[in-house]
Amino acid sequence: MPNWLFPWRQGQWSLSSDIIAGLVVAILIIPQAIGYGLLANLPPSVALASCIFPLLAYTLFGRSHALAIGPVAIVSLMVAQALKDIDTSQVTGAAQLLALQVALILAAMRMVNLGHIVNFIGHPVIQGFTTAAAVLIISKQLPLVLGENIFKQGIFDVAVTTLSVICLLALLIFRRIPHSFISKLGPLCAVIVGSLAVYFLPHSFSTIELGSQANNHGVIQFSIQLPWHLFEQLLPSALLIALIGFLESTSVAKTLAKTHKERIHVNQELVGISSANFAASLFSGYPVAGGFGRSMVNHQAGASSPLAGTFTASFVLLFLVFALDLIQYIPLAALGSIVILAVWSLIDISPLVRNWHIHPKENSIWLITFIGVLWQGVEMGIIAGVALSVIFLIRSAAKPHMAIIGRIPDSTHFRNIKRHKVITDDNLLAIRIDEGIHFANIETINAFMEQALAQSPKIHNLLIVCSAVNIVDSDGLDLLQSWNEKLQAQGKQLHLAEVKGPVMDELSKRGFIEALSPGMVFLSTNQAFDALSQPYDETYII
Repeated sequence: MPNWLFPWRQGQWSLSSDIIAGLVVAILIIPQAIGYGLLANLPPSVALASCIFPLLAYTLFGRSHALAIGPVAIVSLMVAQALKDIDTSQVTGAAQLLALQVALILAAMRMVNLGHIVNFIGHPVIQGFTTAAAVLIISKQLPLVLGENIFKQGIFDVAVTTLSVICLLALLIFRRIPHSFISKLGPLCAVIVGSLAVYFLPHSFSTIELGSQANNHGVIQFSIQLPWHLFEQLLPSALLIALIGFLESTSVAKTLAKTHKERIHVNQELVGISSANFAASLFSGYPVAGGFGRSMVNHQAGASSPLAGTFTASFVLLFLVFALDLIQYIPLAALGSIVILAVWSLIDISPLVRNWHIHPKENSIWLITFIGVLWQGVEMGIIAGVALSVIFLIRSAAKPHMAIIGRIPDSTHFRNIKRHKVITDDNLLAIRIDEGIHFANIETINAFMEQALAQSPKIHNLLIVCSAVNIVDSDGLDLLQSWNEKLQAQGKQLHLAEVKGPVMDELSKRGFIEALSPGMVFLSTNQAFDALSQPYDETYII
């Protein structure tokens, strides 16, 4: 049960601050959502409907005190690409179906506790994707802020460009005002300036078309009559939208949680975001997520519980009922300016510069994702980035770090003989393997051991230090057994040290520990060195 329903349990009541935060976010979200709706090629009524019931649903099932659910830029871009081949008469229904699919995917993830699956999408993929998506979004706004002929004929529309510059300047000026409330009124100011320009120069600017379903009594429609024949076609896009939307939402929620000293449960957020998208699918909306900018505004405006989202939804609903016709006076140039400034901060190439010489693999992933998104679209770009990440991960696992180690003088510490001055024993070769022993790396491990033994032909004991070995699969066990048999045939012994409990259990179940005898398993590397440098002392043995 949401904690805010029982504020007396917490000894606090912050209704007034939640109302104020709800109003501030509503002022921001109305023009911003309309702009994101245009980005998704959807009518304003669909975008605004996505700001009402999804917020109410998250209020009931979400946990973040200030996460502002609604249309967001990147998800809107992904929706536009998912619907680009859909007949215009079915676009609105397809957007609802997409929201339903996202809700079902997130609900399924919650049922099997897969909330942490988003961790498999690495930071280079996210950073490259986000930057490319921001570039795409801005490029789509250029005809709105520079004139529709900018790409066709390379001609600027002087009136449109001038208005866009004025709106951008207004947004920047308001953003720099230190007062927390006034600084959030930039989008409202841009809309007012743009609307005045339309009033005095009605034939100079393109404005918003409300769409056939938008009227004062029927903007929000409950509907389950969806284009089900598009279900399979939209499903791959829905899967990526669900992952990216959930990743963005949880990232924002965790950031806010640090400032509010609250704990975010990833699986519970799955329920919250899933329910929000389910509500969007029922009430003429499209996929939603938690927006970073709006959420920060919500937090700074004083939101203390998800109840602030209820007030935001209420104010948006009042606007739809009593002031919807005013949307027709908002110029596209003003909306384009709002969207551009909202996503400009997403462009970040600093990871490329920072990692240029340190992490070239991460830069490769960043660039592949970035180019893939720009060239082949969001879905293929993400898939390419994740695929390259997996390739690098497998390659890294296939070539584990290994070292011949010796004792640091007058200590019980053991280090790489190539990095430190250490003491070794002519009778003992100690090899530390810094990775699990599995099918992907047994050839590399085998080659390293063969080379090390060839360089130390007089040793009688081979010690494998397993402090970093978390798994030994069947192929890894076969490798250990073959080396045990090979060494015993030569009159030598294989020993293990610092074997972790789960690994020890597996080796015992498979009979390897018994086959290892007279080889031993030592509790520590230090005890192994002491024992193997003198007659065996069974007190050192596990």
